[in-house]
Amino acid sequence: MESGIETKSYDFVPIEERHGEPRQLFFLWFGENAQIYALVTGAIAITTGLNFWWAIVAILVGNLFGAFLMALHSAQGPRLGLPQMIQSRAQFGYYGSILPLFLVWVMYIAFAAIDIVLAGQGVNTVFKLNLNWSMVLVTIPMILIAIYGYDWIHLFLRYSTWAFVAFFAFLTVLVCVHGVPLKLLNTGGFTMGNFLLSVSVIATWQISYAPYVSDYSRYFHPSKANQTFWETYWGTNISTILLMILGAAICCLAPQSQTMDEIHVLGGPILGAIMCIILCFGLFAPNSTNVYGGAITALSIANNFIKFRSTAALRFVICVIIGALGVLLATVGSGNFMNNLENYMVVCLYFLIPWTSINLTDFYLVHHGSYTTDDFFTSNGPFGRYRWSSIAVFFIGFIIEIPFMNTTVYQGPISKAMGGADIAWIVGLLTIPIYYLIEKRNIAKSKAA
Repeated sequence: MESGIETKSYDFVPIEERHGEPRQLFFLWFGENAQIYALVTGAIAITTGLNFWWAIVAILVGNLFGAFLMALHSAQGPRLGLPQMIQSRAQFGYYGSILPLFLVWVMYIAFAAIDIVLAGQGVNTVFKLNLNWSMVLVTIPMILIAIYGYDWIHLFLRYSTWAFVAFFAFLTVLVCVHGVPLKLLNTGGFTMGNFLLSVSVIATWQISYAPYVSDYSRYFHPSKANQTFWETYWGTNISTILLMILGAAICCLAPQSQTMDEIHVLGGPILGAIMCIILCFGLFAPNSTNVYGGAITALSIANNFIKFRSTAALRFVICVIIGALGVLLATVGSGNFMNNLENYMVVCLYFLIPWTSINLTDFYLVHHGSYTTDDFFTSNGPFGRYRWSSIAVFFIGFIIEIPFMNTTVYQGPISKAMGGADIAWIVGLLTIPIYYLIEKRNIAKSKAA
């Protein structure tokens, strides 16, 4: 640390600098998900056409499976002591890793923008301040937390967890007291297409953490990897499942309204306004992780071309730039918000599944977590400059998903034949055996040579 500001970004964390316990991750990921965005994502299961009961099933299936992949990535942090995305150099090569790094960097900016829109809507709803200025104001504390970095993010989310447990418990009581008529809970129904689309969107919630989940476990001792998995898995699942179910119930009351607006109505003029402000504040720490991750990824990409030392000043500049880009994108995309959110999350999943399949297969099945740290920072090392076979598998994984895709922008022929079902991300998991067989073949050839 330098003046309280974390100086590491893409750097390796030496054993002597490791600190903390995995139980911190339960609170971090519980707190990360205890936010309005989880309510909004749960509401998507209703807006796709499911009734409340089938929405609960979709929420359970999507979270429990998606969090399994996410927690496997979290357990990589203590083993390697590196941020998540720089680990891609082992699979894609020193320069080839820029492809997934750039895609994830764009994802960070987009997710930051989504949270900025939600927080800005909260300020706009209560104070009637111009939405664009509202979004600028709420971005400032998000940037500040990200600048201070790892320990401060852990600290903010640890203490905000308890406050928001109390808040969402109160909101749940308020919804129950208000009552959701059985007729509204039964509105909609079940179609396989809508169900699988909802599962895809909800699974994306968890899998979208995969590119940066080990950023928050890399300071733990390597012996803590197993505990890291379980603390992450249950921390992220418990809060997300409960809040998504609550979000689905709120959406049943007013499917055409913004979630924040409906909460304002539920609470009334004064209490509703206070609740919206609290929800707005609740996005500061979670969205700081998007700014933080975006900064680490940007510096990792820059490190491919220029050798430099991480400093507090550098973190400050990059975090401000990431935050500014998030605000810019938020002002452009704040109009048709729910539709944009659904499309973005599904498209994210289409790209993330091939990457996460390759990364986890290489780590757990091919190399069993055995890498040499210096190799990640050597352009002409054993990882090579480009691993063309891995890049090809990545694109193959994406291409085989295309016929199964279903978004408002594009629907694949097989999805149409299946009545709108979206199983593209499930098909994308075929990347696992494809990569495994090709990589084992490459290793056998290398040994023979």
